[in-house]
Amino acid sequence: MNIYAELISIGNELLNGRTLNTHAKDLGGELYVIGLQLMRDTTIPDDPAIIQSAVREALARTDLVFVSGGLGPTLDDITRDALALLLDRKIILDPPSVVAMAERYAARGRTMTPAAERQALVLEGASVLPNPVGAAPGQRIDLPENKALFILPGPPLEFNAILKETILPWLKIRHADARPKLVRIVQTKGVGESDIVTLLEAANFQPTDIDLGFYPGMGKVEIRLVAHPDFETEIETARQTLNTLLNEFLDTTPNA
Repeated sequence: MNIYAELISIGNELLNGRTLNTHAKDLGGELYVIGLQLMRDTTIPDDPAIIQSAVREALARTDLVFVSGGLGPTLDDITRDALALLLDRKIILDPPSVVAMAERYAARGRTMTPAAERQALVLEGASVLPNPVGAAPGQRIDLPENKALFILPGPPLEFNAILKETILPWLKIRHADARPKLVRIVQTKGVGESDIVTLLEAANFQPTDIDLGFYPGMGKVEIRLVAHPDFETEIETARQTLNTLLNEFLDTTPNA
């Protein structure tokens, strides 16, 4: 059974060019390794109605929904409020997060303000996910039909820390039967993408049960073959056929 995920990144700064959003790359890569698949990446502004609509639609079609951003102490950090209304849940203060935050402030010689304390607010009933490198904790909300909603802070360092230390171990247990797809790579140089396609079409190279991807750049073309774990023989055969058809263009340099 395939388990799919969606990512919803929230923040005006992600849409006006001020901040580069790297969450899809990081999340997609981590999920792929454990046999899960990121199917959609959506970036939206700090708007309650849009947040509610995006999350509602994602939960209707996907098993795992990741929401990032809007958990800070400022007036435009509205993610909690929008989701609380959507899910009909109260917003409560999480005491352990307050303690952790106060210790963090004290270690830096600072006093925690009431505004800063707002970052310890969570949705009632959520499993609180400690933030080892920042203030606002992450949250996991278990929903009907075996679905889960993850709410994470926007800064990449914090997003990835909670993902790796808490969420991925949970997902590995929850979806222990998930199997990573098989990936094989053939790297070429000195030949264009369209020329490769022409060669493959002339040889009637059309492997079944295998997805082909072509990624050109810097005078090279990477051909990526992806298949379900049950098709190891087929993907190996396809890789060997590609090596034969493109023999004179293979890039044999180390790490190619």
